[in-house]
Amino acid sequence: MKVLYDHQKFSTQRVGGITRYFAELFEHFSSGVTPVVSLKFNRNIYISGNARLFPRKVYDYDFRHVGKSIVVAAADRVNRMYSEHDLRHQDYDIFHPTYYGCYFMKEDIGRPMVVTVHDMIQEIYPETFGSKIIEDKRRQIFAADHIVAVSQNTKDDILRFYPAIAPDKISVIWHGMALNGTSPSSDSWPDEYLLFVGKRDGYKNFLPFVRAVAPLMEHRNGLSIICAGDDFKPYELRELSALPFADRVIRVGATDAQLMSLYMHAKALVFPSLYEGFGLPVLEAFGAGCPVCLSDASCFPEIAEDAAVYFDPADPESICDAVSRCAYDEGLRKSLRDRGRMRLKAFDWSRSAAALERIYTGLLS
Repeated sequence: MKVLYDHQKFSTQRVGGITRYFAELFEHFSSGVTPVVSLKFNRNIYISGNARLFPRKVYDYDFRHVGKSIVVAAADRVNRMYSEHDLRHQDYDIFHPTYYGCYFMKEDIGRPMVVTVHDMIQEIYPETFGSKIIEDKRRQIFAADHIVAVSQNTKDDILRFYPAIAPDKISVIWHGMALNGTSPSSDSWPDEYLLFVGKRDGYKNFLPFVRAVAPLMEHRNGLSIICAGDDFKPYELRELSALPFADRVIRVGATDAQLMSLYMHAKALVFPSLYEGFGLPVLEAFGAGCPVCLSDASCFPEIAEDAAVYFDPADPESICDAVSRCAYDEGLRKSLRDRGRMRLKAFDWSRSAAALERIYTGLLS
C-alpha cells in the first residue's frame, strides 16, 4: 500500500512536533506501507537524506545568504506544484495531507483521504490564527474519509466544535517518545534550572509562567530558566530585561542530543500551556527521568496521569507552589521519576504506526 504525504509542513518546518510525528510514523510502519513525500526542496531535518520517501531527487536547502521568508515561500510554491502533480499522476492508494491547506480540493483526488488533527487551537483562539486556516481545517475534517486525533481530548474538542461529525469517523492514536536511543550531549548547563521546551507565544503561557516563578527565582539565586527553542522575540526581551533575574533566563537552540542532556539535568520540565493537543516534551521528560510540572488544562491529565505535578495555569501562586515542590521536594521528585517511567510504557511509535496502518487498510477494504 502506497501512501502519499504532501509538502505542506515538510517544506516550511525545519523542526517541530508535526513533522516529527510524520517522520516517526514513516520509520515505524511495517513493510506493508510505502510512504511517499511529495517534495522538490526540503528543509526538514527529520527526513533529510531519506531517499526512500521521495519519488524524485529532493534538494535540501537553507537560507543563510538570503532572506528566510523569501526562500521558504519560494520553495513552498514549487513544492505545492509538485504535490498537485503527484496527486494527479502518482500511483498511490491513500492520501494523507500534512497540514490543513485545501489547495488539492479543486478536483476529486479519487483516493481515500486521512487527516490528522493535532489540536483544536485555531478554533479555541481564532483571534490568533484568523479565519482562513479555520475554514480550511473545517473543510478537510468534513472531506476526510477518516480522522486521526492525537488524544482523546482532541477528539472531544473536534466533536464539540463539529458535532455533525460521526464519532466513529475519529480514531485516537497517541504519539510515542521521539528521543528513544538519543545519547545526551556533553554540554555544561547551570547547576540548577527549570526547563521550558518549544514555542513560547500566546497560549503557550511562557511570560506568565516566568512572572509566576519570580519569588522562587529571587529566593534561589542559583536557579535559572532554560528555554529550548527559537530566539527570544523583541517583546520577550523587553519584558525579561525588566526582571531582576533576567541574566538567568537562557535560550538554547538545542539539538536532540542537547535536549536529552537538558532533560536529564533539569530540576523540572515546566509546561504551562493553556491548551495542547498532546505535548511530546512530556514523554521526552519521562524518558530522561526528568520530573514534570504541568498545567492542569486540556490533554495533560490524559497523557501524564499521576506522573506529574499539576497547577492552574491562570493562577501565579499555584504555578509557583507546584514548580517549587517539583524542583525541591526530593521524595516527590523520586516518585515522579518512577511514575514517569511507568507511564511512558503506554506510548510507543510502533503501536501508533500499526494503528494508523489498520485505518489505511480498512479504508481500502
